[in-house]
Amino acid sequence: MFTETQVSQALEELKTPDVSNWEVFAEVANFRVFRRSVTGSALKEYKVLGSYPDLPVRYLLRAYTDLDLRKTWDKNMSSWQPLDNDRLHFVAKFPWPLSPRDYVYELRVQKFENGVVCINGKSVVDDKMPEKSGVVRVDEFRQDVIIQPTEDGKGCNIWFGYFDNPKGNIPTSIINWAAKSGVPAFLSSLRDCGRKLMAKDAEDNEKSQTLSASETPIAVKS
Repeated sequence: MFTETQVSQALEELKTPDVSNWEVFAEVANFRVFRRSVTGSALKEYKVLGSYPDLPVRYLLRAYTDLDLRKTWDKNMSSWQPLDNDRLHFVAKFPWPLSPRDYVYELRVQKFENGVVCINGKSVVDDKMPEKSGVVRVDEFRQDVIIQPTEDGKGCNIWFGYFDNPKGNIPTSIINWAAKSGVPAFLSSLRDCGRKLMAKDAEDNEKSQTLSASETPIAVKS
């Protein structure tokens, strides 16, 4: 969960990025992906800063948190199921010959002033979802997302932090390839899903207005 101080710091970083200890890992339209080594580990953590100028907060939020919807656009997602207390179980596909990974984590959404929305996911232990043979349990996982409306309200700025430990003897070259291709693809697919939701709403509103107009009684002169 985010504190107001953490949110303020992230929003400030969207204006003036604090990347002195980070390396630029990838760049895509309106986004820069950074990474740095995790102390005492060969693993990396990632930070993404950028914006969707034409995607309002509510559509990004729905595309990100509606996991039934996510299955239609996230090619790495295998399945998910809700658990108690804001927890969920998520299964991700990994490239052959690697085993799939599964995650048990809490997913919480917080709303702050000026339309800022935060999403926090963190791995937890849940006795109702024991590990399964053939699937590697990822028990070190964190995702932090802060979404700020743009001044015109037509888009949103994004601060996104991510870390997980996929376990296993995965070559560094494969991890780098997966991150370098996967993060940009994820950002693009997320945007496309949000745009489809926005287009669907616009279409439904137009149909509703047309229907209302057709049902308006016509005055008959006596």
